[in-house]
Amino acid sequence: MSVKGITKKLFTLFLTLAALSAQAQEDWRDIEWGEFIVRFGFSYVQPNDDGTSLKYRVLQQWDLYNTSWQIDTAHTWQISGVWRPTDRWGLELVHINSANYGVALDNFTGNSGRDKIQLGDFSASSTFAFANWYMLDPSYITRPYIGAGINYTNFHTVDISRQFNEYLLDSDFSTAPGSFNMGHSWDWGLQAGVDFNFDLRRWRYPVLVNLSTIYYLADTDATVDFPTELGRDRLYAHFDYNPWIINFGVGTKF
Repeated sequence: MSVKGITKKLFTLFLTLAALSAQAQEDWRDIEWGEFIVRFGFSYVQPNDDGTSLKYRVLQQWDLYNTSWQIDTAHTWQISGVWRPTDRWGLELVHINSANYGVALDNFTGNSGRDKIQLGDFSASSTFAFANWYMLDPSYITRPYIGAGINYTNFHTVDISRQFNEYLLDSDFSTAPGSFNMGHSWDWGLQAGVDFNFDLRRWRYPVLVNLSTIYYLADTDATVDFPTELGRDRLYAHFDYNPWIINFGVGTKF
């Protein structure tokens, strides 16, 4: 048999097997994909607010020596989605939107009779990807779980305070108003939570109530940039955000 004839027979065999395989494949609409959950809710954020003192690249600025960051707690909204391909495992995406903060520097010695100065304001938005393990099977109304994953935190809408700008100008450090700047962070996070499944009336889409706690690491280098007579200068600080978050959410599964 010639090479051409062998090639033709092999090609025919390949087409036949492909057709049989296509007929044997299950329709994607009949495949069991598991459960999908969507939630919307609120978050209470308690940042760690551990920041180093503002200083020049090498030298310490005396008025700011040993200052510490003070940041209040924040409230914001969050949205999440979960895919549970099996009864005990799930993949979750969580977004916590724009927690807003004001930063004050404690132990400040630059103004007589005042030991605190307002540095500025910023917002922090965080997005997480978790792998969750569920301790109980779906027959239980209460489904506790633990998870681990990664997070991306963006520090944005950063503004320097009028009070700190006045300090820079009055102390002859700056010849014009400066700017407060922060960056972003990639790091890991942990969570523990519980889903409550309210399906008493056998609704098509049951109501889910979720409570969870998240702890994660996030840090960034903060700077204060300002113009001088010789050009520009900069103060540096390292900020460890590292917050605890309590989430309350309501959603459904399908």
